[in-house]
Amino acid sequence: MAENDDEKYYYNNYNYNKAHNELDKHVSLASFARVLGMFSIPLCFIFYTSIILGGVAIVLALLSKGAMKTFLPQAKKALIFGTIGVVLGYFVMITSVHTILTNPEYRQQLNTMSEQMNGISFDDMLKELESR
Repeated sequence: MAENDDEKYYYNNYNYNKAHNELDKHVSLASFARVLGMFSIPLCFIFYTSIILGGVAIVLALLSKGAMKTFLPQAKKALIFGTIGVVLGYFVMITSVHTILTNPEYRQQLNTMSEQMNGISFDDMLKELESR
């Protein structure tokens, strides 16, 4: 077993207990950030949800560090999960917009839905924006 001044986390080690103490505000903040980061990954197919949750997870993970010289294990996982969530969210959003603008079938579906919801087609909205 490592000594208490070693940076490795063992069960009877002070650093392990410090990293898993749920009463410590830094640990609970890092744990919450990890959960938000984990939720951001499967929610990437709902517009902006994974981007927002992943961004909040990254910020909370950075805030959980406080004055410590290293990140807690939960904060490291939150940074990874949050970054994956943000990247996936932007990837899904960009591919969706690209598909709508390039695929005629989806463009027609969007025009039909836009006419039903707004009374004007998506193409007419784009023409109106270009004329301004």
